[in-house]
Amino acid sequence: MSTSVHSRYHAAFAQALAGALGVPAADIESQIKPADPAHGDLSFVTFAVAKAQKKAPPAIAASLAQSLQVPGLEVKAVGPYVNARFLPLPFTQEVIDSVRLAGAAYGSDAEAGKGKTVVIDYSSPNIAKPIGFHHIRTTFLGHCIANLYRALGWRVEGINYLGDWGKQFGLVAVGFQEYGDPARIDDMAHLVQVYVQANKRAGEDPAFDEKAREFFRRMEASEPEAMKLWNQFRETSLKGFKRIYKRMGIHFEHIEGESRYQDRMDAVIDAIAKKPGVKESQGAIIVDMPYAENEPPVLLKKNDGSTLYATRDLAAAEDRHARFHFDKSLYVVAQDQALHFRQVFRTLKEMGQPWADQCIHVPFGRIHGMSTRKGQVVELDQVLDESKERVRKLVDANIASGSLVTEDPDGLAEQIGLGAIAFGDLKHNRTSDYTFDWDEVTSPEGHTGPYLQYAHARSATVLRKGGGVPASYDPALLTLPEEQALVRQLARLPDTVRAAAEQYEPSLVARLLLDVAAAYSRYYTAGNKDREKRILVEDNDAVRAARLALTDATRITLAAGLTLLGIPTPENM
Repeated sequence: MSTSVHSRYHAAFAQALAGALGVPAADIESQIKPADPAHGDLSFVTFAVAKAQKKAPPAIAASLAQSLQVPGLEVKAVGPYVNARFLPLPFTQEVIDSVRLAGAAYGSDAEAGKGKTVVIDYSSPNIAKPIGFHHIRTTFLGHCIANLYRALGWRVEGINYLGDWGKQFGLVAVGFQEYGDPARIDDMAHLVQVYVQANKRAGEDPAFDEKAREFFRRMEASEPEAMKLWNQFRETSLKGFKRIYKRMGIHFEHIEGESRYQDRMDAVIDAIAKKPGVKESQGAIIVDMPYAENEPPVLLKKNDGSTLYATRDLAAAEDRHARFHFDKSLYVVAQDQALHFRQVFRTLKEMGQPWADQCIHVPFGRIHGMSTRKGQVVELDQVLDESKERVRKLVDANIASGSLVTEDPDGLAEQIGLGAIAFGDLKHNRTSDYTFDWDEVTSPEGHTGPYLQYAHARSATVLRKGGGVPASYDPALLTLPEEQALVRQLARLPDTVRAAAEQYEPSLVARLLLDVAAAYSRYYTAGNKDREKRILVEDNDAVRAARLALTDATRITLAAGLTLLGIPTPENM
């Protein structure tokens, strides 16, 4: 496992403190926190030590600071804190060189998860329905988490677990018989129209609803005609889904569905019957295990003989472990399903599956503010189209003003529009709800995707204007406060990637990229106020080369981070 520049200094500071205090370094590591920037980069508070030694914290801190000698760090005491500041050299050179050496792989560590496998279940739209805007959370979060684990050397088995089994297909089938046009069975939009009509009819007509249930029972019995029609609906939906995923740059190792397990239901129920046991409740079969007060039981089979989500998820979990021997199996599914997954995982544990604790629900919050149209779901494709249209107006305006030259304004608008929607979601804490706002999401300023893409494009433009990446540079010339602040932000990406993967929290990477972009913006604009601070400074080739090397490291860091988030990185905006 490789160690980042930032981590090496963190570990060295911890080792020195541990040696001085006579304790294991592992006890100190977690106690070192980011310092107040005015006083340093790393900080250790002495309250616990002072209490144990019955001395004043400032006295302990002063004594420690005086005794510590850590190469590359300036150590000082400030009140009860022992603070360490990275010395400009060798820190600046180590950071810039590590970024440029890694290139597009900066932030990655192929050795960290070597030999480990993670299964990630995400996106999971329903057949015969459009991919709605509400699917962006599971889709973007799952895609980004997959990218994070790939970056850390894990074998990733991403599964798009389609909702392709259940009564809704009975609704589509009987609805198609009533309202469908056989000539349009390959038309996804037509299937959606049929489903909407059939679903409305089922809510008003119990006999029609029962016909749908009966069709699903025919599917579970593998009746040829029912399965043939179901397969046609499934293929039509898959064709539409794949087009949207391609547009979003999202790839799955496996596209499977609940239907994969239709012939394994009895085997799963038989296994559960042996341990922990099953029993009948109101004609249905449930898992016989202790439940909390008012907790609904785990239903395996309804009184009409049809199976449920829990039965299929239990079969899927066993199948995935048998196929992939995973170290982790993640389910990126809304918080609403927390009880369902707790019960599925508890059932696996009660069955005696030793890997049950490796199954993890990765929940997320809701999106508010996206209005529906005439009561129908807002389709993700429509949102991407609108985002592109809004951005295209900005692109055209920049072209008209002469501030942008591009041979493909439509392609650029597509990239920025996608980045706006993706980042607008990923910047939020995973478990938080948020309100969608078009003006905020597509703005080129503020905490937005277009702002980050512009920061990346600006750094690429500076490099082009400066004649490209310098072959060599002198890091000792990067002494400006703006330069040192930027270097510190660049150094954070590898540790942030690891933390984001461990916490299943892409927003950590998103927020770091905002910090990098803001630091580069301050550095760039400093040159507008003081010519000597310009990146492309005149009459000093050595300083110019050093600043271009720092700009190159910034471009690489932004590109690497944006790629992990699944966001395009145009080099001209």
